[in-house]
Amino acid sequence: MNERGTRRRLAAILVADVVGYSRLMAADDDATLSALDAARKVFRSEIESNQGRVIDMAGDSVLAVFEIASGAVNAALAIQSKLAAATAAVPEERRMRFRIGIHLGDIIEKADGTIYGDGVNIAARLQSLAQPCGVTVSEAIRSAVKGRLPVTFVDRGVHEVKNIAEPLQTYELQTGASPGGARTFTKLATGSRRNRRWLFASLASAAFVLIGVGAWLSLDRERKVTATVATGGAPIETGRPSIAVLPFANLSGDATKDYFSDGISEDITHSLGRFSGIKVIARNAVQEYKGRDVPRNQISRELDVRYVVQGSVRRSGERLRVSVELSDPSQGILLWSERYEGEGREVFNMQDRIVRSIVGTLAVKLTHLEEKRAFAVPTENLEAYDLVLRARGLIALVSRTSNRQARALLSRVMELAPNYAEAFVVMADAQYQRAALGWMEDPGAALRQSQAFAMKALAADDVGAHARAHAILSRTYSFFLEFDRALSEAERAIELNPNDSVAYALRGSVLLWLGRLDDAIASLETARDFDPRPASDNALDLALAYYLRERYPEALSVCEAALARNPELPQTTAVKAATLARLGKIEAARSAAADVRRSSPFFQVETFGTRLVEPALRLKIQEGLRSAGL
Repeated sequence: MNERGTRRRLAAILVADVVGYSRLMAADDDATLSALDAARKVFRSEIESNQGRVIDMAGDSVLAVFEIASGAVNAALAIQSKLAAATAAVPEERRMRFRIGIHLGDIIEKADGTIYGDGVNIAARLQSLAQPCGVTVSEAIRSAVKGRLPVTFVDRGVHEVKNIAEPLQTYELQTGASPGGARTFTKLATGSRRNRRWLFASLASAAFVLIGVGAWLSLDRERKVTATVATGGAPIETGRPSIAVLPFANLSGDATKDYFSDGISEDITHSLGRFSGIKVIARNAVQEYKGRDVPRNQISRELDVRYVVQGSVRRSGERLRVSVELSDPSQGILLWSERYEGEGREVFNMQDRIVRSIVGTLAVKLTHLEEKRAFAVPTENLEAYDLVLRARGLIALVSRTSNRQARALLSRVMELAPNYAEAFVVMADAQYQRAALGWMEDPGAALRQSQAFAMKALAADDVGAHARAHAILSRTYSFFLEFDRALSEAERAIELNPNDSVAYALRGSVLLWLGRLDDAIASLETARDFDPRPASDNALDLALAYYLRERYPEALSVCEAALARNPELPQTTAVKAATLARLGKIEAARSAAADVRRSSPFFQVETFGTRLVEPALRLKIQEGLRSAGL
């Protein structure tokens, strides 16, 4: 907080208002006030149980703020459902109905808890556009929760609203669709509790299927359809633009400077990833193209992207030259190219100009919040930036020695730039690596240090680093089996960077351990969309989730793909063995079990899957392993 006792932060804002309140009061003021009091209890209960806080309930309105967007959406759904059920027996003309609007945006929070700002104003305008018993949300909310909740977003167009400079893209929140049309939560409340549970489960499955086939909605509402062309056989794109930023070439004549060109391309990937209107392929998925002369249309096909960014970096002394080009390989078109030259300290300005040019070329609309996230300058100290890039490169080598060297560099960075958030993030990552790989006697001490550095990053004024800090906290909480906290941190990371494959994978992993299998699969599949070549542990989690959900062919496919890249993965091989046994392929299962024993002689069935909270799920995988002969 500043000296005035206020602070600015990102939050989900919910605004609600009674429909026809004056008419209800005129007809029967006592009954209306009694109904309003009952409704307020529902609002307060659902808001507080979904990590929200009631700010005001003046008159017939409600104002609340939430730490995460999914909390606001869940609360709104529950509120409308419970209010509809409670008033089902009330005559139509006497029913108290609410409109609800939700927005994710900046707020100004005073010391007494009151909130102000454009975020509040936008939520209020969205409320006024909602249908009775309905919920209307902004594009920011849709981007934050899509694919993570069993809901659909019905496009209700762009609206010019009072005192808001930019038109609002609005969506009506619904809980799914049926052949006869969309089902709203008003209808959900009329059935039995058992039917509602069944319907929510069915809708969740339907929503996840839609996500799986790529039902993306673009930020500017244009449904861009690109046919496959003879030159490339590129993917058909029916939603927001998809893009891959390839590793920039190092033209400095010194291979030891690769970390600098790699760091610039990685930072551009991170910046583009903060735009909800673009699907950005993860850095891990593009690394195999580094230093290779691969045709761009082949890259487009293999990564399933429409656009490709390539570039080079030449660094000579204090002079820096960055060349970048954006192409559409499916059409064989170079859309844009530019060369930037200047002093090394101008590198951040160059990156910003590159990102703006790419986004502008793709005609993606930006919200003020996204611009703020993407173009924040992390530090004015070029030496500190250079050292952070070196440290990131060293951590990627995954060795005890390189980890130690990285931490030494980062300690120097913290002397040069004490408030450099990215340095804290990378140090938190280095400490987590030490713990996870057993490079110290007390892993818990390294994890606590990792958490401390992640919290320092969150305290620094650089929203660009906050998403990765939340992801690291999610990892550490999961390590300590604090799954609720781990899930909250992963969801916060996704809200800040809707293209973060790591955060989606972390969320999926936590949901797997909690036994929420359909949600876990959806999140892990989303992570795979952003990173078609996921890390081995992410592939293992997805395979295990498929297995536990009895989707055995899909589990086997994931295992085989992971093992084709790296055959020495005993846990993944174990899931493969169990899956083959369930498919009745006993001979193949026995062979896979033998592979597990060869690579991990001390493999123990009774310790496999012990992170699963539900005993029945642990038993399910362990029985499969025993059926395979382990």
